[in-house]
Formats: sequence, structure tokens, C-alpha cells
Amino acid sequence: MIRIGLKERSKKLLINQYLKENPHIDKIYCFYFEEFPIKLNLDISIEYIEFEETIMYRTFYPLLERIDKNTLLIFNECMRTQNRSDLHYNCMHHYINQCGHKIVFEYFPIIETRDDFMILLDFENKGKYRGKPFEYSYLKDEDVLMKPYKFNLETQIIKTTDAQKEDYKKEKESLFDNIGMKDPNTIPRNLQLYAGNFKKQMIENGKFYIARNKRFKAKNVFTYKEAEKGIDYIVLDFHYRRLNFNDFLKKTEMTTIPYIFTDLSIDDIMIKEFVQWKARLEAVYGKANLC
Repeated sequence: MIRIGLKERSKKLLINQYLKENPHIDKIYCFYFEEFPIKLNLDISIEYIEFEETIMYRTFYPLLERIDKNTLLIFNECMRTQNRSDLHYNCMHHYINQCGHKIVFEYFPIIETRDDFMILLDFENKGKYRGKPFEYSYLKDEDVLMKPYKFNLETQIIKTTDAQKEDYKKEKESLFDNIGMKDPNTIPRNLQLYAGNFKKQMIENGKFYIARNKRFKAKNVFTYKEAEKGIDYIVLDFHYRRLNFNDFLKKTEMTTIPYIFTDLSIDDIMIKEFVQWKARLEAVYGKANLC
């Protein structure tokens, strides 16, 4: 069973219903990512295992001894890398092979591209999908239901001065001239930070902002790690890792994402990449069974 887009209350209701329908289940192992814990109030024995712990010898071998056909495995927000052969996934596949029941919860069906969904299908049936690329038909072949996360990007432009444009140009040329053996992806990442500095004048008291680091030195500007549920943030920097930005959306549950952008080319790139990701996400939603 794979369920996409459920909030904690809905997850708990589904687990309770599943246990009523399967009264022979006598133990539960709940795997979770550290930023998205879930606590269940049940009469059945439950052990919680953080994502990084799944690969530890102290956990791996004892679990293989204890997991059986009367065991329910719950995976809560465990799609943490696009590498389908990641060691954490492989260890969890061993656990799955021995259990009788499994429920997979993810807030988004993908990290970056539709092929990421195959990671979740491997949890459902590794043997069936081993090595296969994504096909939309697979969304109907298994017990998969999705609740689409609907949101919009709201942009506010700030015009840069001629002097700022010239400074940006010099910074860009310097980054290219000194790239050497560095990862080329560091150039757009650094350019976004540099362009973001021109947004400082837009920061207002009484509003909350998200940036990639603490360079603004303002009490109302937070990093992605510091984001909290229930607060509507204004984005100053997109995170260069899609997974980190996805986590931000999971935590805040924002439906409108305000983004302050400059008239510099790097911000055009950031917006274009976000819009393309949103389109890929909505394409998967559009072909799935909804809940």
C-alpha cells in the first residue's frame, strides 16, 4: 500500500483501519526520516527506526530475526535520495521481503523526476519492478492513492541598478575563471546567493523569510532547517537541492509560495526550474488514482 500526500492525522486513521482489517498483526516497525517523526498510540508493540539507523549492523541483523508474516512495516517519508540502489533502500528491501504487511507514506510522489516514483514501487514489489523505468500505467497496477498537494508560486520582482548588474557580471566571470576542478553546479548556486544579497532592501519587519544561510543577519530571516509548520514564509533563495525545498513545503504546508526575484538571469533560471518541477509533479498526479 502506497499513500501519497496524507497529513499525520490521515496517516494514523489509515493505520488504525488497516490494523482492524488485519487483527493477526502482532508487531510494527515504523521507519521514518528524522525531520518527519510519527508517533502512534496503539496497543501493539511498536519500534521506531530512524532512516540512518536502517543500515547499522546493530539494527539490520536483529530486525531480520524478528520480522515475520505477522509484522507491519510502516515507511514514513523515507524517499531521501534519487539513487534507487542506495544502501538504505537495499536494507529496507531485505526487511520488506520478510514481512507480511507494509504501508508506504510519502508527501510527494517524486523528488525531482517521475522516475523517482520507482523507488516507492520497489518498496511495494521489488522483484516486479527491478531495473524498470517509470511507466504511468504502474500507477494503476498497485495499491497507490494520491492526494495532490496544490500550491502556486507568487513572484515579486526587484529591479537591480546598473551598478548591481555590473557587479553581478564581474562575479559571474570570476566564478567561471576560477572554476578549475570544482563542480560546475557551484556556479549557479553561488550566483543565486550573490543575487539574493540585492533583495535585502525588501525585508520587512513583521514578515517571515527563508534564505539558504544566515547572511542577512535579521531575526525574521530563517534557514530551511529552521522552517516551522504554520508559518507563511517569503522565499529569498530557492534551495539548490530539490529534496530540501520539498522538505520545506512538507513542513510548512504552504499553498502560496511568495518568491522575491531580481531581473538577473539566475533568478529566471530558478523560477523556470521550479515551474518545470511543478509540471512534472502535476503530471504524475494527473495519471494517478486520487484519495
